[in-house]
This record gives sequence, structure tokens and C-alpha cells, in this order.
Amino acid sequence: MDDKKYWNEFYNKTGTLNECSNFCLFTMKYMNDQNININNVLDAGCGNGRDSYKLIEKYKLTGIDNSNFIPESKNGSIFSCNDFVTYDKSGYDMVYSRFTLHSITDEQQDIFFDSIKPNTYLAIEARSCKGQSEDKYHGETHFRNYIDLEKLKNILLKKEFEIFYEFEGNGIAVYKKEDPICVRIICMKK
Repeated sequence: MDDKKYWNEFYNKTGTLNECSNFCLFTMKYMNDQNININNVLDAGCGNGRDSYKLIEKYKLTGIDNSNFIPESKNGSIFSCNDFVTYDKSGYDMVYSRFTLHSITDEQQDIFFDSIKPNTYLAIEARSCKGQSEDKYHGETHFRNYIDLEKLKNILLKKEFEIFYEFEGNGIAVYKKEDPICVRIICMKK
């Protein structure tokens, strides 16, 4: 099954979830605690909008996803079916990327990082290569490009990002019986 078809079926079946992710809450708290002024957020790979709806409580938001499932716009938010890799990221204070970085190839990651403009924050949560052999709740019917934290940090530093926060471990993205090992990074392009 190709990935676009997989995600179209997944979101059409599950609809919009009511609860945002732990990463969304973490990111919002981090920005607040660090007194970082964020106004415009791009939710790159917004999926069913579960985190977008929490983010729009505080920020102006644009959510884009490659799937054809488009969440309902609320509070001035804008959602569209688009390629978050090449999407124009001008005018955003933060690009939010939860569980999207591991859904694209290394080449697409390179394009994605290059498309982020200077003085833009990037918040990433993705599955770590350290958990690649674990059982997956949603199976293995879609592409996963597991992230090596050290490799990712080196790429970001070469692309002139300043890393403010990093974490690798489990207990942060628990879903039903699944507790994947994930990486988190908060950084800003210089």
C-alpha cells in the first residue's frame, strides 16, 4: 500500500482525535517557559488536526498534510492538502513536525530542512532507530525512516540550526499498548 493511500484511509477511518499529543503540550510549555514569542505556526504534516486544534488556542496556524483528509478550520486556522516538504515556510515563527520526519526519505528531509527560513524555530518529534525492532500498534504497512539522533543533530548543525533541546527515550508518545522510543529536538535556523 502506498503511504498516501494508507494515511487517507487511516484519517478517514479515525477522523479527528480530541486529545492533542504529549509533544504538543511539551512544545507549547517549552516556548512559554523560555519566553519565546511565537505567533505563526506551520503544522507540517498535521494529519487529522489533533495537535493543530491545541496549537490554535495560542497561535495562528496553518496545517498541511499530504493526505486528502482536511480537518475543519477553526479560530482562523487554515488547512490544506499539500506537500509539507516543499511548502513555502516564509512568514512562520515555528515549524511543528510531529511524527512526520520519519515518514519521509533522507532526500526529502534535506529539502525540508533547507526550506525552513532563518529565525524560524523547528520542533521535531519522530521515531528513533533505537526502537525500530519494537512492535508497532499500526503495523508495518507504511513507510518509516527511523531517526538516528546523532545523525539528525549533525545534519541540523550543518544546515545552521542552533539546537536548544534534545531528548531520546520512551514514555513520551505512549499510544494504547505502544511506547515507542522517540527523539525530540527544539532548534532554530540561524
